[in-house]
Amino acid sequence: MSCAVEEPTMSVAEKRAKARAVHVGFCCKCKTTKSTIIVRYAEYCDPCFLIALDSKFRTALRNARPYRVITPENVMLAFSGGASSRSLIHLFDVFHSLPPEVVSNKQQPKIYNEIHVCHIDESSLFEPVQGQDPLDTSSQSTMEKAQSVAARYGYSFHGARIEDIFDPDWTDSRCFEAVATLITSLPKDQLAISGQAPELLSHILPLSTQTSIPPPTDAKLPKLSQQEKVHKLQTLLAACTTLTAKETILQHFRSSLLVQLAKRAQCTILALGDSATRVAIQIIGLTAIGRGYSLPHETSLVSNWVQDCKVIRPLKDCLVKELDTYCKLNALEVIEKHAANLDWTVKTKGEVKSITRLTDEFITGLDKDFPSTAATVCRTAAKLTPPEVTYENKCPLCLGPVQEGVQEWKQRITVLTAPSDSSSGVTREAGTTDGCCSSNETTCCGSNGSASSCRPSAQRRHHTSATDLPFSSLLCYGCLTNLRDLDLKSMGSKDGDDASSSSSSSFDLPPYVAEAILSRAGYASLEDYEDRRSTVGAKDPQESLREQIQEFLIASDDEDEDEA
Repeated sequence: MSCAVEEPTMSVAEKRAKARAVHVGFCCKCKTTKSTIIVRYAEYCDPCFLIALDSKFRTALRNARPYRVITPENVMLAFSGGASSRSLIHLFDVFHSLPPEVVSNKQQPKIYNEIHVCHIDESSLFEPVQGQDPLDTSSQSTMEKAQSVAARYGYSFHGARIEDIFDPDWTDSRCFEAVATLITSLPKDQLAISGQAPELLSHILPLSTQTSIPPPTDAKLPKLSQQEKVHKLQTLLAACTTLTAKETILQHFRSSLLVQLAKRAQCTILALGDSATRVAIQIIGLTAIGRGYSLPHETSLVSNWVQDCKVIRPLKDCLVKELDTYCKLNALEVIEKHAANLDWTVKTKGEVKSITRLTDEFITGLDKDFPSTAATVCRTAAKLTPPEVTYENKCPLCLGPVQEGVQEWKQRITVLTAPSDSSSGVTREAGTTDGCCSSNETTCCGSNGSASSCRPSAQRRHHTSATDLPFSSLLCYGCLTNLRDLDLKSMGSKDGDDASSSSSSSFDLPPYVAEAILSRAGYASLEDYEDRRSTVGAKDPQESLREQIQEFLIASDDEDEDEA
């Protein structure tokens, strides 16, 4: 029997820490001070940790702008109120505070000319306090706290509320006085028995029909009050049946407001405080909800997708634990309740979690035993190349790139339950649908937005009108998938063949969505859309043009055989 004493088994983290440090328990950088912080198997003392984090930040900024600085640019810092964005402001202040000898050197100009801070107040979506009006959230506003942080550094502050997404001023034209409403391509009596998701069309409604407040004498068109905008936002989120759909739409609104804030301040760079942990969660979560096509633009260090505004993420190499420690060491205050928690909007007995929160728990739990999890996921996704798509071909809802043939591909991979004839109460025989291949008269094979159809264009005119604009066919795959979580009962639908009898949805989409729909549909402005609609009447512009040149068209062989 051996009398040797077995050594205790060491974990991988302990082995790497022992091999890296000269003396276990001391800082791996200065090697003279006892360590107080452990990051990815590395031990640091407090001063060396601050130097290491600042070095990561400066390296990321250098990689985000590798070319030589000719003229300094203005940068907008997105401040949500959390530890990551709070660290971003402080790190930019340290980086921008150059020594006097460098400032006096004209050959070494500043990289950034002016630094601005923006904040989006989401207090209108906080759970209302007992005894308080749900539409009055002034007591929970985070705008003043964010403004005090920016004033401490002497930076210009720009704020917006999340409900301002329904303001016509927060669009590319800054004066788009209309919203979009959705209708389904199926009548109401067939929404429940249809075996497939109906196509969604859109109507553009002027804000003059939406507001209850008379316009001022010096205003051209009325604007929505603050309470009306809050009500519209809450109604839209109430139409989403899942927490994932609510958080996804809310994220689209945040991104649109941040870009508009940066453009208004004439900033060509928008800096986000996304940490490595946050980016890793986004990579897995966005892939799960079908947004893999736009993943390079939403998680990369530099994104040039938005016109006239470059988006950077200089904290992409820093873990969220590192940024929390950085705030504690520098005594940086954060806004405790800064992001909207939409759990209270989902009325259910059990606990409800979205895909993003499930991914957060997965990455966080895995990172405890494998500290390199977030870094590995980020490095893997960094190899993706952004798609070669023009900005004009953007999704109206998320303003991201759109892949061609999305609807056709989704139909091929989706498993659907075919509706039974007994459930509809109507029995149809083959050949009784005027030559249509579908057993349902309202769902022709060409009603999904495709160019091919078994019906001639003259027989399909009653399915669309001049007021109907496409919507489903303009979306990216992620937004198209997210539409399945919208309550169909809250949408309008066509009752019969007459488009004038169609009802509007119970919710409205913001003006920036309506503006993007008109742009993708070929209209230069809202006035152009109203003029062409009044000129054409109830006819589609393409159909009207076809009727004008009908006698000059050469009939195909198939049409000659049908006439014979």
